[in-house]
Amino acid sequence: MHLIRGIISTTHLDRHYERMSKECLEDMARQINEKYIPFRWNHQEDLNPGVVLCGKVFKLNDGESALIAVIGWFESEKEKHEYVYGKPNTEYVKYLDEIGDIGEFKDKLCGEKVELPSKISICDLLRIHLDSSKVLKDGSLIKIKRYIATVDDLMIIVQTGDHLPRHFHVKSKQRGIDARFNLNTLELINMKKGQIKSKDIKKIKDFFETNSSMLQKLKDEGDRIYKCTGT
Repeated sequence: MHLIRGIISTTHLDRHYERMSKECLEDMARQINEKYIPFRWNHQEDLNPGVVLCGKVFKLNDGESALIAVIGWFESEKEKHEYVYGKPNTEYVKYLDEIGDIGEFKDKLCGEKVELPSKISICDLLRIHLDSSKVLKDGSLIKIKRYIATVDDLMIIVQTGDHLPRHFHVKSKQRGIDARFNLNTLELINMKKGQIKSKDIKKIKDFFETNSSMLQKLKDEGDRIYKCTGT
């Protein structure tokens, strides 16, 4: 089994403008250390190439907290049968040493700040949460999309599991629109649903071409998500 160390979550404000409490992180660590939990690749329920072996909460230099876990990447069919999901985790203690020094994580995390926009409303926050979440069969909730911005009634989203060419979605529930735009050129690729007006296409391009910080956010989120899928 190949072991991977990584951050699962922190108490910092995330890019969905949500914050995990320290108590929630500690509860996640407890659950990880009690029973084997599947590691889902790209949040896909039917693709579980590994298992979460142990978790521990650390305090960061800025006073926030981070949950770091050790993930076991299966290298044989035998290993898949040895670590049955939901089975009591009797080995987590021996993997705690694999977490080791988190100094590298502290420096990295303390330099990444997400600020809550002054103009975002409660309705916008709720819409972001509902539109970017998915309830699994076991009742757990996962994030499947990355919200970028809203231009009038058009929501700009990069989502997991998307295929090439690299693109982002422009959606409007009111008008039944789901359009795909090229992430690099900002040109319309096609429509998955409904019809988008030419003035809306221009509006999207103008928004990013005149707002360098949002364009960088779009590209950063796109890179992060597409790295997960290996495309």
